[in-house]
Amino acid sequence: MAMTARRNRRLLAVSLVSFLAYVPSVPAETFDYGIDVGVGESNNVTLVPTDKVSQTLSVFDLDFNLQEQRRLFDVEAKGDFTDLDYLQGAYKNELVGRFDGLAQYVLVPDNISWVVQDDFGQAQLDPFAAVTPLNRENVNYASTGPDFELRLGSLNYVTVSARYGRSEYEVSPFSSNRFIGTTAFDMPLSALSIVSVGVKSERVLFDDTLVNTDFNRSSAYGHYELEGRTTQLSLFGGLSQIDQTTGTHQAPLVKIALTHKTSAAATWNFTGGRDITDATTDFSNPQSSTGGVTGTAVATTTTANYVVTYANARWDYIRSRTSFGLSGRWERDQYFTQPSLDLTRETAEVKIARQLSREFTLGLIGRVYRSAYLNQDFAETDSLVGANLTFRRGRGLELKLQVDRNSRNASGSGSGGGYEENRVFLTIGYRPEPADFVRPPPGRIGRPGGGASP
Repeated sequence: MAMTARRNRRLLAVSLVSFLAYVPSVPAETFDYGIDVGVGESNNVTLVPTDKVSQTLSVFDLDFNLQEQRRLFDVEAKGDFTDLDYLQGAYKNELVGRFDGLAQYVLVPDNISWVVQDDFGQAQLDPFAAVTPLNRENVNYASTGPDFELRLGSLNYVTVSARYGRSEYEVSPFSSNRFIGTTAFDMPLSALSIVSVGVKSERVLFDDTLVNTDFNRSSAYGHYELEGRTTQLSLFGGLSQIDQTTGTHQAPLVKIALTHKTSAAATWNFTGGRDITDATTDFSNPQSSTGGVTGTAVATTTTANYVVTYANARWDYIRSRTSFGLSGRWERDQYFTQPSLDLTRETAEVKIARQLSREFTLGLIGRVYRSAYLNQDFAETDSLVGANLTFRRGRGLELKLQVDRNSRNASGSGSGGGYEENRVFLTIGYRPEPADFVRPPPGRIGRPGGGASP
């Protein structure tokens, strides 16, 4: 158990160090964090339909959100981790969570900068089985390289970027090296809008070529971006192509991202599109990589390229005492050479938080995830219903009671059937309020103050 815990922490440390090695020590414009420890109980820790096993768990949680923008340096880093210890020995100690970081350091103002990105998390091993500690692995994708910007006159400019990327899979034989180059010509249309044309090329070389096929992927596109006071719009259109020994395939490149703030409290956004991608590229996108209700990315069953068609919609409503979030995603994956893996996925989620008093906040969550293989006899529906009650005292002390009910209905060969699980956790922790947060006097409730490639 101790060896497994140390191994998990080393894997996380590698991802953090590869990112933080490029991050200078500077005061953060935004730095929110929280830590807590606690104990919980599961009435079906092995996630089986019969012969259920109860288990007591100890937990240690850490989450943070860092955003910093300076003249020569930008960084965004977000992490959420949980260390789980199964006290009756149902599983070994494990560390689960997600980290996404992006940093850019200006070497020569207006000309050269260096970028590093890192994404760490877990992925499912067997797509047909429930997600237990035996059915997930750690995955890390890191990339780094320079951006060069050349001015053409007073407004137009050319941007050239080069990246080296490395993907690491803890169990699956899918680790690879990636070499990516992008060139774009940008022309501002106004102070709020820009149009550009560009090309992107990627070479992927796998460590294990017995089960993987190296490939080249390229795209040519046009891009339009508008950023107004209440509306942001981004449009991509072009063509993507994949070249490998099994043949050459093409697909339209279409992407749209629209965000609109309808009032001081309400914001909605929509993203959608169609493109050629692969499992590692999808994993490095935190907007699409998580599947099911566990926070674990969907299984990487192959490194073959596929055409992904997707649509995401989200609506957020935030007031001084109440926040409400509603989101949904639809996705269809179609493989060029392995149609047996074609599938669809749908996810819907609602989150509600209500500040009941100066000290107490109630949170509710509901989530449904469904996947179905189009050419196989398998489909599953996962759901989560949860509630939490949080008590806050002083500037950071938190006591939280969390109750969750998970369920899975699966049909088809190898599904293992469905299950139901109830979990209860009680944690105590420290979460400082943001620097711009003004706590109201007793009896009142306050609120916080106030060149692209596809």
